[in-house]
Amino acid sequence: MPIDTVSPQTPGEGPLQQHPSLASAAQDWITDQILRGRIMPGEKLAEVALAQQMGISRSPVREALRALSAQGLIIVEPRRGAFVSEMDAKQASDLYVCRLLIEPECVREAVDALSDTTLATLQEIFGRMQAASESAHSEAYVSALTDYNQELLEACPNRILFGHAESTWRSSLRYWGLMVRHSETYSQQSLRRNRNIHRAVVKRDGEAAAAAVTTLLEWSRNELLTIVTQLPSRAPDQASQSPREQD
Repeated sequence: MPIDTVSPQTPGEGPLQQHPSLASAAQDWITDQILRGRIMPGEKLAEVALAQQMGISRSPVREALRALSAQGLIIVEPRRGAFVSEMDAKQASDLYVCRLLIEPECVREAVDALSDTTLATLQEIFGRMQAASESAHSEAYVSALTDYNQELLEACPNRILFGHAESTWRSSLRYWGLMVRHSETYSQQSLRRNRNIHRAVVKRDGEAAAAAVTTLLEWSRNELLTIVTQLPSRAPDQASQSPREQD
């Protein structure tokens, strides 16, 4: 169902109104609409239309769009507005080829050179990951997982290798929100595989950590490609159409 044909809700009466965090609920709602094909890749996201559909004010919608933009799911263009990112299976597959080539070696070197301070930080972050997974708080899980990856990769003493690993890893962040919200059990499955990495990190076993990263990336790639190949394609003439909604 196109976003401009959904019956508008009166603020205070919408489906998200009782949620404790409207901005977080708005993120989930928008992502779900993308997964269901009700908001298409390349489609403009107008704050007014979205707020009316959800029955909330524009403020949490604006906050949700900012968060989704930081994740890469939404692209915000100056003077044009927010648009759904294109999700291309070939691009996603190519990205994971690069991640599998680079990140395991980067993690191996990072773990072999790990300081006590960094290890303590990683243990604290992993605790956050566990708590978020247990409480089914997808946004908190993604945030903690992002912090863990950044901290671990940063520990790599080979700064050229780190630069390449960080680049490919950051390019994949746009897909994380989709994967987490696509399945109610994703964070639990992700945590289980990341726990194998963390156990190797705690033991300072670089080889085991690299092997666990490879296993995790292969699983993530397969999960992502399953999702992306099911997403509807952008309409052929959509690029030439003017946005259907204006603020």
